[in-house]
Amino acid sequence: MSKKHHHHTDGLTEQEEQDLPVDAQPQTPQEEPAPQPDYYEKYVRLSADFENFRKRTEREKAALLAYGKKDFVEKLLPAYEVMLRQQAHMQKEEADETGSAQMQSLRAGLNMVLGELKKAFAAERIEKLDVVGKPYDPQTSEAIALVPAPADKDGQVLEEVQMGFSMEGKILRPARVVVGKAEEEAKKQEAETK
Repeated sequence: MSKKHHHHTDGLTEQEEQDLPVDAQPQTPQEEPAPQPDYYEKYVRLSADFENFRKRTEREKAALLAYGKKDFVEKLLPAYEVMLRQQAHMQKEEADETGSAQMQSLRAGLNMVLGELKKAFAAERIEKLDVVGKPYDPQTSEAIALVPAPADKDGQVLEEVQMGFSMEGKILRPARVVVGKAEEEAKKQEAETK
Protein backbone atom coordinates (compact mmCIF):
# COMPACT_ATOMS: atom_id res chain seq x y z
CA MET A 1 0.00 0.00 0.00
CA SER A 2 2.78 2.41 0.77
CA LYS A 3 4.32 1.87 -2.70
CA LYS A 4 1.00 2.80 -4.32
CA HIS A 5 0.78 6.06 -2.42
CA HIS A 6 4.44 6.67 -3.04
CA HIS A 7 3.88 6.59 -6.82
CA HIS A 8 0.94 9.01 -6.64
CA THR A 9 2.84 11.47 -4.50
CA ASP A 10 6.08 11.48 -6.43
CA GLY A 11 5.06 14.50 -8.48
CA LEU A 12 3.69 16.48 -5.51
CA THR A 13 5.40 19.39 -3.84
CA GLU A 14 6.36 19.17 -0.21
CA GLN A 15 3.42 21.41 0.75
CA GLU A 16 0.96 19.21 -1.09
CA GLU A 17 2.40 16.11 0.52
CA GLN A 18 1.97 17.67 3.96
CA ASP A 19 -1.66 18.57 3.19
CA LEU A 20 -2.53 14.97 2.36
CA PRO A 21 -4.24 12.98 5.10
CA VAL A 22 -1.76 11.17 7.37
CA ASP A 23 -2.59 7.72 5.99
CA ALA A 24 -2.15 8.98 2.41
CA GLN A 25 1.35 10.37 2.95
CA PRO A 26 4.18 8.29 1.56
CA GLN A 27 5.54 6.04 4.18
CA THR A 28 9.06 4.89 4.45
CA PRO A 29 9.55 1.49 5.96
CA GLN A 30 10.23 1.80 9.65
CA GLU A 31 13.75 0.57 10.39
CA GLU A 32 14.52 -0.79 13.76
CA PRO A 33 17.07 1.37 15.49
CA ALA A 34 20.55 -0.12 15.16
CA PRO A 35 21.60 -1.77 18.39
CA GLN A 36 24.01 0.39 20.28
CA PRO A 37 27.43 -1.26 20.70
CA ASP A 38 28.18 -2.29 24.27
CA TYR A 39 31.43 -0.42 24.77
CA TYR A 40 31.81 -1.54 28.37
CA GLU A 41 31.63 -5.22 27.39
CA LYS A 42 34.18 -4.62 24.62
CA TYR A 43 36.43 -2.81 27.09
CA VAL A 44 36.23 -5.66 29.62
CA ARG A 45 36.98 -8.25 26.93
CA LEU A 46 39.88 -6.21 25.53
CA SER A 47 41.23 -5.60 29.02
CA ALA A 48 41.15 -9.36 29.81
CA ASP A 49 42.84 -10.17 26.49
CA PHE A 50 45.58 -7.65 27.20
CA GLU A 51 46.10 -9.00 30.73
CA ASN A 52 46.41 -12.56 29.35
CA PHE A 53 48.89 -11.33 26.74
CA ARG A 54 50.93 -9.51 29.40
CA LYS A 55 51.07 -12.57 31.67
CA ARG A 56 52.01 -14.88 28.78
CA THR A 57 54.76 -12.47 27.71
CA GLU A 58 56.13 -12.32 31.26
CA ARG A 59 56.14 -16.13 31.51
CA GLU A 60 57.91 -16.45 28.16
CA LYS A 61 60.45 -13.79 29.15
CA ALA A 62 61.15 -15.53 32.47
CA ALA A 63 61.51 -18.89 30.73
CA LEU A 64 63.90 -17.40 28.19
CA LEU A 65 65.99 -15.76 30.92
CA ALA A 66 66.05 -18.98 32.95
CA TYR A 67 67.11 -20.93 29.87
CA GLY A 68 69.89 -18.40 29.13
CA LYS A 69 71.03 -18.47 32.74
CA LYS A 70 70.99 -22.28 32.81
CA ASP A 71 72.95 -22.45 29.55
CA PHE A 72 75.58 -20.01 30.87
CA VAL A 73 75.92 -21.80 34.22
CA GLU A 74 76.34 -25.17 32.51
CA LYS A 75 79.32 -23.71 30.65
CA LEU A 76 80.87 -22.55 33.94
CA LEU A 77 80.40 -25.84 35.82
CA PRO A 78 83.48 -27.68 34.46
CA ALA A 79 85.80 -24.82 35.48
CA TYR A 80 84.08 -24.52 38.85
CA GLU A 81 84.47 -28.24 39.44
CA VAL A 82 88.21 -28.11 38.58
CA MET A 83 88.64 -25.27 41.06
CA LEU A 84 86.75 -27.13 43.80
CA ARG A 85 88.87 -30.24 43.26
CA GLN A 86 92.07 -28.19 43.26
CA GLN A 87 91.02 -26.47 46.46
CA ALA A 88 90.42 -29.84 48.13
CA HIS A 89 93.84 -31.05 46.91
CA MET A 90 95.55 -27.91 48.21
CA GLN A 91 93.81 -28.21 51.57
CA LYS A 92 95.13 -31.74 51.83
CA GLU A 93 98.67 -30.52 51.07
CA GLU A 94 98.23 -27.72 53.59
CA ALA A 95 97.23 -30.27 56.22
CA ASP A 96 100.43 -32.18 55.40
CA GLU A 97 102.27 -28.85 55.86
CA THR A 98 103.89 -28.95 52.47
CA GLY A 99 104.39 -26.03 50.13
CA SER A 100 106.30 -22.80 49.90
CA ALA A 101 105.18 -19.25 50.58
CA GLN A 102 104.38 -18.98 46.87
CA MET A 103 102.10 -22.01 47.13
CA GLN A 104 100.36 -20.55 50.18
CA SER A 105 99.73 -17.33 48.22
CA LEU A 106 98.29 -19.37 45.36
CA ARG A 107 96.00 -21.18 47.82
CA ALA A 108 94.79 -17.88 49.26
CA GLY A 109 94.02 -16.54 45.77
CA LEU A 110 92.16 -19.71 44.79
CA ASN A 111 90.13 -19.58 48.02
CA MET A 112 89.16 -15.94 47.32
CA VAL A 113 88.05 -16.69 43.75
CA LEU A 114 86.12 -19.76 44.89
CA GLY A 115 84.51 -17.77 47.69
CA GLU A 116 83.18 -15.24 45.16
CA LEU A 117 81.96 -18.00 42.82
CA LYS A 118 80.23 -19.79 45.69
CA LYS A 119 78.43 -16.55 46.64
CA ALA A 120 77.30 -16.00 43.04
CA PHE A 121 76.14 -19.62 42.71
CA ALA A 122 74.32 -19.46 46.05
CA ALA A 123 72.53 -16.26 44.94
CA GLU A 124 71.25 -18.19 41.89
CA ARG A 125 70.36 -21.18 44.11
CA ILE A 126 72.94 -23.43 42.45
CA GLU A 127 74.19 -26.13 44.78
CA LYS A 128 76.62 -29.00 44.51
CA LEU A 129 74.90 -32.35 45.00
CA ASP A 130 76.10 -34.32 48.01
CA VAL A 131 76.09 -37.93 46.83
CA VAL A 132 79.22 -39.70 48.11
CA GLY A 133 78.50 -42.22 50.88
CA LYS A 134 74.76 -42.03 50.22
CA PRO A 135 72.49 -44.59 48.52
CA TYR A 136 72.60 -44.34 44.73
CA ASP A 137 69.70 -42.24 43.41
CA PRO A 138 69.13 -42.35 39.64
CA GLN A 139 67.28 -39.01 39.89
CA THR A 140 70.48 -37.19 40.93
CA SER A 141 73.29 -39.44 39.69
CA GLU A 142 74.39 -41.45 36.72
CA ALA A 143 76.20 -44.69 37.60
CA ILE A 144 79.16 -45.18 35.31
CA ALA A 145 80.58 -48.23 37.11
CA LEU A 146 79.71 -50.87 39.70
CA VAL A 147 82.58 -52.07 41.87
CA PRO A 148 82.73 -54.86 44.45
CA ALA A 149 82.05 -53.56 47.95
CA PRO A 150 81.34 -54.89 51.44
CA ALA A 151 77.68 -55.69 52.18
CA ASP A 152 77.23 -52.48 54.22
CA LYS A 153 78.24 -50.37 51.16
CA ASP A 154 75.96 -52.20 48.71
CA GLY A 155 74.13 -49.65 46.55
CA GLN A 156 76.08 -46.69 47.94
CA VAL A 157 77.95 -44.10 45.95
CA LEU A 158 81.63 -44.78 46.59
CA GLU A 159 83.20 -42.18 44.32
CA GLU A 160 82.13 -39.09 42.45
CA VAL A 161 83.80 -38.95 39.02
CA GLN A 162 81.96 -35.79 37.94
CA MET A 163 80.23 -33.43 40.37
CA GLY A 164 76.50 -32.93 40.07
CA PHE A 165 74.66 -29.65 40.57
CA SER A 166 71.09 -28.51 41.09
CA MET A 167 69.59 -25.14 40.26
CA GLU A 168 66.53 -23.92 42.15
CA GLY A 169 65.92 -27.47 43.35
CA LYS A 170 66.06 -29.02 39.85
CA ILE A 171 68.91 -31.17 38.60
CA LEU A 172 71.16 -29.02 36.44
CA ARG A 173 73.75 -31.71 35.86
CA PRO A 174 73.63 -35.21 37.40
CA ALA A 175 76.66 -36.50 39.25
CA ARG A 176 78.59 -39.30 37.50
CA VAL A 177 79.38 -41.87 40.15
CA VAL A 178 80.84 -45.26 40.98
CA VAL A 179 78.41 -47.43 42.95
CA GLY A 180 79.31 -50.28 45.33
CA LYS A 181 77.88 -53.75 44.73
CA ALA A 182 78.11 -56.30 47.53
CA GLU A 183 80.30 -59.20 46.46
CA GLU A 184 77.67 -61.78 47.48
CA GLU A 185 75.04 -59.92 45.41
CA ALA A 186 77.40 -59.72 42.42
CA LYS A 187 78.07 -63.46 42.62
CA LYS A 188 74.32 -64.21 42.87
CA GLN A 189 73.64 -62.11 39.78
CA GLU A 190 76.46 -63.83 37.88
CA ALA A 191 75.06 -67.24 38.80
CA GLU A 192 71.54 -66.19 37.69
CA THR A 193 72.76 -65.01 34.30
CA LYS A 194 74.66 -68.27 33.56
